[in-house]
Amino acid sequence: MSLPEVSVIIPMYREGPLISETIESILSQTFTDYEIILVDNNADPETRGFAEEFVKKHPDKIRLTKETTQGIASAKNKGFQESRGRFIVFHDGDDLSHSHRLATQHSFLERHPELTFIGSWHDLISHDNHLIKKNISETLPSFWAETEKIFNQHFQEAFLRPKTRPIKFPLISTCFLRREAVRAAGGHDERLNPRWFEENEFLLKVFDQGDAGVIPEALLSYRKHSPEGNRIMKDQMNWIRKTRHLNTFFNILKERYADRPGTEKLLNRLRSHFLRYTSQFFLQHKDGAPLGRIGLKRAIESSPADELSRKLLMKSYFPKALYPKLFWFDHWMTEPLPTEVNESFIRSLFA
Repeated sequence: MSLPEVSVIIPMYREGPLISETIESILSQTFTDYEIILVDNNADPETRGFAEEFVKKHPDKIRLTKETTQGIASAKNKGFQESRGRFIVFHDGDDLSHSHRLATQHSFLERHPELTFIGSWHDLISHDNHLIKKNISETLPSFWAETEKIFNQHFQEAFLRPKTRPIKFPLISTCFLRREAVRAAGGHDERLNPRWFEENEFLLKVFDQGDAGVIPEALLSYRKHSPEGNRIMKDQMNWIRKTRHLNTFFNILKERYADRPGTEKLLNRLRSHFLRYTSQFFLQHKDGAPLGRIGLKRAIESSPADELSRKLLMKSYFPKALYPKLFWFDHWMTEPLPTEVNESFIRSLFA
């Protein structure tokens, strides 16, 4: 039995009927030399039931495997272990690949052996398949756009070899990767389970293997989460866990880059950016402004030229009635700050 050219790895958790639409979008590809690996990451019975039906109908194309350690990183690593293709696609379980996606990306990488992977633009759709925006090329959300900018300003200092193309963080579902690059990168870091930051941490390791590119065409429809999907994600990762997770992400980057010559500026800029980002969580609490100010002052210490942190620090002393408009949040967090979230906590972040 010949090996497939492409392995499409789809982790499953709480997608429900949306997993069927995702699988159908792969089965409808004009490029047919692929396998689909569905990774049951403690999926609910409804999601698993839909998956099992597809396995029965397409046993030559679809395999179902199990990963009990909860988290996207673990699920994708399990899928990669089970995969056989020369090229790898890590596909979210609710997104939709356009019918020519695999053909376009396979052809592109075959013509460009110097690239480790290729991403693409994407369309944004609602949870019920209504088009919201076409041909999105910019890096989203703005947090990653700023992170991307920092790496592009300092990547010659941080990476193992000169790069001829700028770093870009495309949506992971749009990425089409060479198998050897995924293996050399060591897969996804499972310290970032259950979710958040694992995808771009992984892509940064792939960038260490070589250059990458982005096809200027939407090859995937990225699905905006439903209210229920947002609730599930919030239950997994509230703002405190997200802050701790970002701290873990920073420590992973520090482990990787600290010993490379000239990376002090990169780490200082990232520290400042991450402190400014997390300080706004504290400012959204009515009793959190003092802690938010500590974070902003640390951001300025780490990168004195950071004008945005200076502006936010100044705004933090304005009357609280102005806060939602000043800091771009819609409402106050009404629950009190947990006792473990104190001055010691915020001073320990990104140290």
